[in-house]
Amino acid sequence: MKRNRTLCVLLALLLALSALPAPASAADLFFVAVNDSIPLTLTILPYDAGSTLYVPYQVFDSRPGGVTPSYTQSENSFILFTRSLRLYFDLAENSVTDESGKAYDATVTYRNGVLYLPLSFCAAHFGLKAAMLQSSAGYPVLRFTTGSEVYDDDLFIEKAENLIAYRAGQSDQTQPPDTQPVTPVTQDPQPEQKPDDPPDEPPLPPAVVYLAFADAASMRETMQALESAQLRGAFFLTEQEIRSDPALVRELLASGHRIGLRPEPGAEDLSASLLAANNALDEVILQRSLLVLLPEGADAPVGFCFFTEPAEPLTAQEVASDHENAHLLVCTSDAAETLSVLSAHQADVRMLRETTDAP
Repeated sequence: MKRNRTLCVLLALLLALSALPAPASAADLFFVAVNDSIPLTLTILPYDAGSTLYVPYQVFDSRPGGVTPSYTQSENSFILFTRSLRLYFDLAENSVTDESGKAYDATVTYRNGVLYLPLSFCAAHFGLKAAMLQSSAGYPVLRFTTGSEVYDDDLFIEKAENLIAYRAGQSDQTQPPDTQPVTPVTQDPQPEQKPDDPPDEPPLPPAVVYLAFADAASMRETMQALESAQLRGAFFLTEQEIRSDPALVRELLASGHRIGLRPEPGAEDLSASLLAANNALDEVILQRSLLVLLPEGADAPVGFCFFTEPAEPLTAQEVASDHENAHLLVCTSDAAETLSVLSAHQADVRMLRETTDAP
């Protein structure tokens, strides 16, 4: 009887262990999103302490809603601030005060020499919403939102899956280190002298990318994504798109974007098609445009500043990785994901203008 009881216990234990999820590489990466972009990938994870979620201070390197981090080693302090708000963390006293001098009970912690901040407390002070999400592969994603986001959490994760998978693949190959840990100090340490170290190689210049947007159906979502990224773009419309939705044209103009023209798909007389589009634009906003986006191989129209859309366009990842050549990137959908990829690679995103040299 005793042997049978022992056997039952062992079987129950094996069943319980088999029900536990297998360890996954998802535990190695932590993504930080701001609205509809993912500017940071970290290898330092958050953790729960009772009812408080603590996050590594590096999450605020993403500057959500304009919140800027500042660490002063000589004063042993860490500050989060905007133009009008501030949280001052005295690391020696483990105290927190705001812009008015009010003190709070919130505390910081340290793990492996890394400074951790209470997420909800910090986000709430700056009017940010913070949500911990998870990708389909199990990667944790901290998403800050400011009210300017285009997608809700579920749709955002769905659209970000490809980028997360790419970042995970890159991390498996390179595993770049995160920024240096913040630790409390009593005096300024002297820098370690390493005279035999080789000089650092100069960093590569950022890739230059000119954005153009086509397809009127997605332009309102594109405008919201650009607003979140504090960018302006060049939007190209056909005569039919202008006449079908004149309100869209006015919204583009009011938001500070450039408005260009495209010929109707399959138009035999490109000049006539562009002239008709310009007449429609003039009727709506009393302005004409010189900017034109043409399909590859089309004859150049007289009197316009034209740019050519590649027949086989490169992806955002490809143009952001080319540090030697400027590229024209034409987007017809998923502008938020495109901007996220460009931001992650710190690409130099520029508006297409009449004076731009064609990439």
